[in-house]
Amino acid sequence: MEVLFVLIGLMLLTVIVMAVGDKIGLPWPVLLTLLTAISVFVYATFSSGEFEFAVPADLILPIFLPPLLWALARKTSWGVIREQWMTILALSVLLVVATTLAVGFTAWAFMPGLGIAAAILIGAAIAPPDPVAVEAVAEPAGIPRRIISVLQVEGLFNDAASIVAFHLALEAVTSSGQMHAGQAVMRFLYSAAVAAILGLVVGRVSSWFIGAVHEVVARNALTWVIPFAVYIAAEELGASGVIAVVIAAVELHSRAPVQAEDRLSGQSFWETVELLFTGVAFGLIGLTVFSAVDAVGADLWHAVIVGVILSLVAFLVRMAWMYTFYLINRRRGKPRLAPLRRQEVLVMSWSGMRGLVTLALVLSVPSGLSFYNELTVIALVVLLMTMVIPGLLLPWLMRQLDITTYSQAATDKMRATITSRARKAGIAAMRSKYEELDPDIAANIAQWFEDRLGEDEDGEDATTRMKMAIEARELALAARTTALAGAQQELLRLRRDREFNPMIVDEVLVDVDRMSLGAKKRG
Repeated sequence: MEVLFVLIGLMLLTVIVMAVGDKIGLPWPVLLTLLTAISVFVYATFSSGEFEFAVPADLILPIFLPPLLWALARKTSWGVIREQWMTILALSVLLVVATTLAVGFTAWAFMPGLGIAAAILIGAAIAPPDPVAVEAVAEPAGIPRRIISVLQVEGLFNDAASIVAFHLALEAVTSSGQMHAGQAVMRFLYSAAVAAILGLVVGRVSSWFIGAVHEVVARNALTWVIPFAVYIAAEELGASGVIAVVIAAVELHSRAPVQAEDRLSGQSFWETVELLFTGVAFGLIGLTVFSAVDAVGADLWHAVIVGVILSLVAFLVRMAWMYTFYLINRRRGKPRLAPLRRQEVLVMSWSGMRGLVTLALVLSVPSGLSFYNELTVIALVVLLMTMVIPGLLLPWLMRQLDITTYSQAATDKMRATITSRARKAGIAAMRSKYEELDPDIAANIAQWFEDRLGEDEDGEDATTRMKMAIEARELALAARTTALAGAQQELLRLRRDREFNPMIVDEVLVDVDRMSLGAKKRG
C-alpha cells in the first residue's frame, strides 16, 4: 500500500510541479527531483520513523525505459536516422566509450582499492546522457528543434553501448574475472544486430495488425503493450532492449496505416504517458537521496568530492567531443545538423544530463560490494552536477547565448515550406478528382484551405458557410475531404524525407488532422 501511495503522490505532484515550472520558467523535472529530495529529508528529520521506499533495481529499466523511449522514438523518422548516422556513431557509441574510459580511469585514480573492472563499471553507469532528462528539460528551456533533434537521436541509442559495457564490467567484478575489449565489441555487435532485427520484425508485424484492427482504442492499446513486449523479448535474447524498442517504434510509425483520429488520440495518450512516467522517474531519483546519504556514513564527503570530479571529467570530455563534431559538421555543410556554431557546442555540452539510466544501473549493483554505498552517493552527485544544476541554469544560458533567434528563422522557414507543400498537394488532389466541380466552389475550398491550414481553429467562418450553403454542398464537402487527405499524404511523405524535421511536420499534420475530423463531423 505504501508503494501505491508514493506512486500516486508522485503523479499528482508531477502535474502540480509542471504547472509551477511553466509559471516560473524553470524545468519541472529538476524542480520535482529537488522537491522530493527535500521532502524526504524533512520527513526524516522531524519524524520518529525512517523513510524507506525502494523499487527493485532490476525492474526500474524494464518499467520506465520502454514507454519513455517509445514516446521519444515516435517523434523521429528513418529519414532523420539515415541523415544522422554519423551522429549515432560519434555520439551514441564512440562518445559513450570515451566517457566510460575517462570517467573510469579517474574513478580508479581517486578511489583506492578500486579494480579496473569496477572502475569501468562506474564509468559505464555515468557515461550516457539520459534521453528522458534531455527531452524533459531541453524543450521547455527553449533549445531549438534542430539541436533537440540531434540530442534525441543521440539519447535514443547511447544507452545500448553503456548498458553492454556495464554488464560486462559487473560480470567481471562479481566473478573476479577480467574484461576483454574484444569480448565487449562482439557483445555489443550481437546485441545491436539482434535488437535491430527484432525491432524491424515487431514493427512490421504490428503495423499490419494495426491496419487490420478497426477500433481506435484497441490500436492505441496495442502501441502501449508493444514497447514492454519488445524490450523484454530483446533482453531475453541477450540483445539490447533499448535498440529494439527504438527500431520498432520508428518502423511502426513509418508503416502503420493510421488515420487522423488515431494520430490525434495517440498523441494525447503518449503525451500523458510521457508526463506521468517522467515525473515518477525523477521523483524516484529524489527519494533515493536520503537513504544513500544515510548508508554511506563517514565516507560521505569523499564520495561527494569524487562525484564532483567525475562530473567535471564527463563534462570536459563531452565538450571536447562536441567541439570536434562541430568542426566536422562545418566541413559537411549540412544546415540541419548540430552543433554548427560555438554557442551550440556549449549548449549541447551543457545538455549532457544524466538521469534515470545512471541511477538504475547503479542501484542494480549488488549491495555486498565494498564500494556500493559510495557509488550510490557518487551517482546522485553526478545527477546533481549534470542534471539539476544545468537544468536550472539552462534557460538563463539560452538567453545569454542568443541561439533561439538564430535558429527560429530556420524553423519558421521549414514550417512555411511544409505548410505550402501540404496546401498545394491538397488542392491538386481535389482538382484532380473533382474536375467537374463548379469553379466558384473550387475557389472557395482552395481559399478555405489557404486560410485555415496552420491555424489553431478548425471551424468555418460565417462567410464560408454561406458560400457552401448551395445545392452542391455535399460535393463540396467531399472535395474538401479529398483535399485534406491529399495534404495528409504529402505530410506523411515529408515526414520520411531527411530534409524535414519530423517534429515540425507533426505540428502541421496535427492542424490538418483536426481540420479533417471537423470536416467529417460537418459532413
